[in-house]
Amino acid sequence: MKKIALPALALASALALLAAVRPTRARAAAAPDLSQLLPELPLERLTPAQREELTKALSGQYCYCGCPHTLMGCLKEHKGCHHAPRMAAVAARLAAGGLRAPDISKALSEYYASFEKNKRAKLDVKDFGPPQGKASAPITIVEFSDFTCPYCQLLRPQLEDFVDQRRDRVRLFYKPFPLPMHPRSMEAAQAGEWAREKGFFWPMHDALFTHPHDLKDQDLSTYARQLGGDPGDLLKALQANRYKAKVEGSKAEATAAGLTGTPTLFLNGRRYTLPDYSPATLEFTLQDEEEWHKHGGWQHD
Repeated sequence: MKKIALPALALASALALLAAVRPTRARAAAAPDLSQLLPELPLERLTPAQREELTKALSGQYCYCGCPHTLMGCLKEHKGCHHAPRMAAVAARLAAGGLRAPDISKALSEYYASFEKNKRAKLDVKDFGPPQGKASAPITIVEFSDFTCPYCQLLRPQLEDFVDQRRDRVRLFYKPFPLPMHPRSMEAAQAGEWAREKGFFWPMHDALFTHPHDLKDQDLSTYARQLGGDPGDLLKALQANRYKAKVEGSKAEATAAGLTGTPTLFLNGRRYTLPDYSPATLEFTLQDEEEWHKHGGWQHD
């Protein structure tokens, strides 16, 4: 199921999108103030229309550092603020992805509102391990995903590489959310939970994602045998729907937590709302989560 806001996986790397637009002298001159305020961003690679939308968004969105300024005002007058440049960098990536100023502002507002304690979901990961990354990592990402979903397949290598490079900082749990319109999605999800119980979930996870169109019973039993499992036991489990209740429980939990489609990520129970899954934006949100976790809220400048 495609996320409502998921031009983002089409936005799968907004930095690459930024780099794809060639700079011109005319564009660089179109918004000299922005270039001076955000010298580390390749803003000259935005089209004039995109720079205009970015300028509007920065002028209308307030900074979350605690000062009484818009983002534009904070960038101009509050030079020590570490929030404003990071917020502006995300806004620039959203502008590069084609979002208009109202949509950029809305995305930022929803993102920062999601940090509040009453917005966070209590997600059960006790029976959905082991995680990728170190088990002791302070930040937990829970991914609700479907082995047969093309958007999940796009995100998968990028997200796993992101976690693998930050194993001390973040751990990743996979929870199933099979979509009824995808053939064999429930069977694949149950095969994953069967493998989890047998101690080789991640190898089975990789096999299922690698062969999303080869999920007949015989295919699943072949993967089980190749991974050292008992294919006969897997077939019996599928025929008896042995793991269906567990999968349905995962789906119900996700729906109650505000899932709008697959893939959906939660960081320490906070639903990730930005329509951008690029490594740069995932790093941005991880830094924000680390700050919130460490200080029990935003660290004001």
